[in-house]
Amino acid sequence: MDLSIVLVNTNGKTLTEQCIRTIEQSGTRRSYEIIVADNVSTDGSREWLRQLEATNPRVRVVYNTENRGFGVANNSAVPYCRGRYVLFLNNDTLVLEPLDALVAVADRLGPRCGALGGRVLNADKTIQYTCRLPYTLPVLISSLTLAFARVRPPWVRRQELRDWDYASERGVAMVSGCYILVPRTVLDHVGVFDPNIFLFYEETDLCYRIKDAGYAVRYAPVSTIIHLGGGSTRSGGLSERWLNQATWSSRYFARNHLGPLQARLLAVAVWLCWAPMWAFFALVGLVAPQKQRRTAFRHRARLLRHMLAAMPRQRFPAKPPFAYAPRRV
Repeated sequence: MDLSIVLVNTNGKTLTEQCIRTIEQSGTRRSYEIIVADNVSTDGSREWLRQLEATNPRVRVVYNTENRGFGVANNSAVPYCRGRYVLFLNNDTLVLEPLDALVAVADRLGPRCGALGGRVLNADKTIQYTCRLPYTLPVLISSLTLAFARVRPPWVRRQELRDWDYASERGVAMVSGCYILVPRTVLDHVGVFDPNIFLFYEETDLCYRIKDAGYAVRYAPVSTIIHLGGGSTRSGGLSERWLNQATWSSRYFARNHLGPLQARLLAVAVWLCWAPMWAFFALVGLVAPQKQRRTAFRHRARLLRHMLAAMPRQRFPAKPPFAYAPRRV
């Protein structure tokens, strides 16, 4: 078996059905299987998946009893994967081209291959920026502060590779978890997704561990897909839970990969940025002439007030769950 394709479904029956159909219609000739990890869906997904599993020999379903996040759901499928490569694929994707080219690049890389991302488009067929250069403290601070104002400073643009055309193969620090191929032997070596991370930075952490162990993380402009974005997790806007999880995951990632000092500096810098932002949003929420604008700023002020109180109370595991040795070259 060449390829085990893992999908996570959380109340996303229509998207998952569409994704599987495009995989089967993609013209992929390499041998593959599809493993769906269902996170206690209540939208009719489970009934449909039972029927699909009974009638489609390529499909296997893992029925999780609780929703512990994207990474843990992917992890639940890995023990059932029989392929040489595991392709973690979001259910809100459409596979436009055969996956053979992606497997061929991984085969060419050989034992160096640690993680490989393919070409990803937005729904309007523009390039989706799915690769990143190494994360720095200014990038992490900006992602939790300037993002409120939809400001993308130059150092963030560079780290997100927004001025690159994604037309050539290259090494990167991270490829998006929406479409990432990892050899099964590499997962056996460095571990799967960190189960402590419910959402955000789970694929970044995995890619960092893969590189730390001596493997290559690369992008190749092959086997194009469309990523619709946020299919199973779309929440309709910025929420306290979303911001709290993004902050926790960012700090946890920084502690594990940038060091305890930079993790503490991240927390202090973000808190000091949020305090005047909260005051500004609260003031505009009182004096803005348009009701819609007042409502929007009041909502953001409430979010930041909550986070200013919640951030000092965030707690982290004593140590990461995976221990591994660098690969012998």
